[in-house]
Amino acid sequence: MKLWCLLSSIDDLLGWIGEKFLVEAMPGFKKIPIDYVNALVDGEGELKVYFRGKKLELPDMFWPAVSNTNTFSLEKLLVDAGVKCAINLDEVIVARSKIATYRRLSKNGIRVPKTMVLFSHPNKASILEQFDYPFVMKPDNSTDGKDVKLINNEKELDAYISKQTYGVAHMAQEYISTSFGKDMRVVMLYGKLYYSAIRNSDNPDEFRSNVYYGGSTNGCPIDDDTEKFCEKIASLFDLPLLGINLLFGQGEYVVVEVNPFPEMYPEIGKKAYKTLINNFNKDFYNA
Repeated sequence: MKLWCLLSSIDDLLGWIGEKFLVEAMPGFKKIPIDYVNALVDGEGELKVYFRGKKLELPDMFWPAVSNTNTFSLEKLLVDAGVKCAINLDEVIVARSKIATYRRLSKNGIRVPKTMVLFSHPNKASILEQFDYPFVMKPDNSTDGKDVKLINNEKELDAYISKQTYGVAHMAQEYISTSFGKDMRVVMLYGKLYYSAIRNSDNPDEFRSNVYYGGSTNGCPIDDDTEKFCEKIASLFDLPLLGINLLFGQGEYVVVEVNPFPEMYPEIGKKAYKTLINNFNKDFYNA
């Protein structure tokens, strides 16, 4: 049995579990950094995949690239060629799109920020009809708080819009001021609480709490109501592992993101992914 682990970089999340562990845990495992991949579709109808110029025999199954947040092009080609994805690829794609996530959650009674999807030439008047300053602008597929901006005035809005590129989805979003510089990360493993933490910005002028921008993370317990709330969210996604980011609204949580491959402290994260892989092995290798 051949298994590919697609990585969007050598340091991708499955990478920091340790390649030695993955090779030993999953016979047939092969790491495939997708930056070095060429995929050919020709008149013969066969999908041909080359890694560093060498044609590869297609695997029996693959893990998707955990931070490939744009098109999942290689993953879709593999599925179309009859290769199984180790987890539900359609669900990964939904979870990686904030607006698709918001749509699913809001349809099921979960509070999310009011959000408008925009492209390269948005109508500014329409945005300002829906949002008062300040409001948030960000790419639909942003991670680690990158390119997430708090828009305080028309000049900042114009500057953000001027940087839009063709075909890339961005969002204007309600600003939850009561959660300035802090949020909660809850990780669910097979639908049950695994880990929870408060994230805080260490910069009093920074509204984002992401570690990427210098924020700190401290594990903390959650109450029964919050746990049940997160169980409901996890039940809406056919994914074994789900990170849920909660903003602190006025008397309620506001879900700002879910993540099929959430970052955690290394030892906590390794334990979660090892559990995931061990359970995966029972299905894949014993089938």
